[in-house]
Amino acid sequence: MKRILTLLILAFLPVLTGAQDPIPAFPPEVVTNEMDFRQMLQQMHITLPVLASRADDPNRPAGSVAQNPDNPEGRYRYGGHDLNRSLFGLWDNYDDTEAGFFPGRDSWRVGSYTPISLTRMDQGREIRSERDWWRLRRPEVLKDVQESLYGFFPPQEKLPAVHFKSMEFDGKKAGREFTQVNILGEIDCSSYPAIKNAPTVSATLRLPKNSEKPVPVMILISWDMAIDQYWSVMSEQGWGLCIFNPNNIQPDNGASLTDYLIGLVNKGNWRQPSDWGSIGAWSWGISRLIDFLLGDPRIDPKGIGLGGHSRYGKTALYAMACDERISIGFPSDAGSLGTKMNRRHWGQDLENSASPSEYHWMAGNFLKWCGPLVPGKYLPRKVELCPVDAHSIVALCAPRPVFFNGGTTSQWSDPYGIYLTAAAASPVYELLGHTGLVMEDDKPQVDKAYIEGDLGYRYHEGGHTDAPDWPAFFEFARKYIEF
Repeated sequence: MKRILTLLILAFLPVLTGAQDPIPAFPPEVVTNEMDFRQMLQQMHITLPVLASRADDPNRPAGSVAQNPDNPEGRYRYGGHDLNRSLFGLWDNYDDTEAGFFPGRDSWRVGSYTPISLTRMDQGREIRSERDWWRLRRPEVLKDVQESLYGFFPPQEKLPAVHFKSMEFDGKKAGREFTQVNILGEIDCSSYPAIKNAPTVSATLRLPKNSEKPVPVMILISWDMAIDQYWSVMSEQGWGLCIFNPNNIQPDNGASLTDYLIGLVNKGNWRQPSDWGSIGAWSWGISRLIDFLLGDPRIDPKGIGLGGHSRYGKTALYAMACDERISIGFPSDAGSLGTKMNRRHWGQDLENSASPSEYHWMAGNFLKWCGPLVPGKYLPRKVELCPVDAHSIVALCAPRPVFFNGGTTSQWSDPYGIYLTAAAASPVYELLGHTGLVMEDDKPQVDKAYIEGDLGYRYHEGGHTDAPDWPAFFEFARKYIEF
């Protein structure tokens, strides 16, 4: 699948670099990922660089070889890893320094970057009190996160009303009885009746049957088909489970950005660079779902958890940052633009998402941080100038508890970079009178849970999954939520 995506990007390269008719002022009936991506580049006056052939690229890691000798412009391989090159010329890197989990020959590639202090204002003033965090620094960080990465939510007057209806029935799975509530939030489309596909807030809630008291509920961003798998995990702990299906409010592609919720708010027009992307739309939908859940007396209002894996882990972290009713978060193995430090050049990079297959998650503005900082020089990268990083988003969740994870074979998501995020966010927790990440080891050990502080981390043996880390999460959560 990754090879197919690469070939598609290469096939559309003339389109993406502007060698095609101008984008129409208003979207046509059929919009493609590539068309929407190109119009955003045009809005931002970004021209993709003309790169050397991959075979002749001096920045390609020495010793890497083409996976397919007959296709030297496809993926390469080195050190057991597939290597791709972004549209901005950055090659994937899997060589770390001695400090990381996977030291390698080309450790220089991981780059060096200027740390962003979360306790210093953009203009340099140091904040020293909890009051200054809430009054001065946090609003500044939130604005920078939205302006630079995720986009701004539309003003309240442009956001549609949501009318919920639900249907209940009883069932039994994993040996435990439950009440299931099928939830449908119908979004008012009267502001733009021409919308092709009406968005909805769709979710499935399961609650333990005959519970003697309100129960905590974990909202998981996923698909309905995952409910039985996760119910066995949640019900064993006495939690309820709510599966939120993000694709019914905004599909996971760029072709739909002029449709569904984002298209409704924009009345079918193209996004502007500071507008929200799919992650923002999903996060708004999660908040509307919480509106509904908090009206159910069977649910503990102080026990709303939120989790998601991979791209949905990115969403879980951002949604928690924006909605203080979320009591605890588990953004699982969320990688770049999520839980790993974006400035760190390892595995999935910001530039990897700057392509027709992933750009729609973010505001168009994030594209301005892609590519080399100095023309003609491979490193450092423009992301060095971005005023925020992953730890900034975590700080917006403070002082609420957040649990992170990574896997020994999930190197694309950068498990060491995820650990660095938790460590770098800790000063804000400490400023607020709490404890950040507590770790007595020089760096995280495999299958050891670091959950003494209000930021937790577990580095499991295995791949890109949340499954091995749920027991540690619940041990972590027990400090904060009664169940």
